[in-house]
Amino acid sequence: MNRTRPSLTEKTAAIAYARAINTHEIELLAPLLHDGLRVTDQRRWAPALGGRRYSGMLEDFFQAVPRERSATTMELATLPQNPYAPDPPRPCVVEYQWGRPVCTVLFHVRAGKIRQIEKRLLPPPTECELTGVYPGLDILPGEEVN
Repeated sequence: MNRTRPSLTEKTAAIAYARAINTHEIELLAPLLHDGLRVTDQRRWAPALGGRRYSGMLEDFFQAVPRERSATTMELATLPQNPYAPDPPRPCVVEYQWGRPVCTVLFHVRAGKIRQIEKRLLPPPTECELTGVYPGLDILPGEEVN
């Protein structure tokens, strides 16, 4: 019996990323990262890292900061359609630090791998349609996070 893995989409990339960050389990994300991964972050200068280097950086962070002390939480969301551009709504993740939304995380997927992780300040994460879903965490929609 030949089983094929479903192709990676922006939505499944968002779920995998949020679950990996929320649970501190890099092995959930590492196989999905392209070797030429680019990470852009409007909050700070972020170089093109490559999948192995980025997953190694996350793994170092996860080892240094235990999950129970982490201030970072990820919620699944949708970035609404831009009224001034033909872009359709896109699945995304809203990143929280100490319970405050700090950025919107978008994913560019091609050939079954995450090619780019884009952390944006604009549009602000408060404009995203939130789901109340925090992959990997036992949090019900509407419950307090952090």
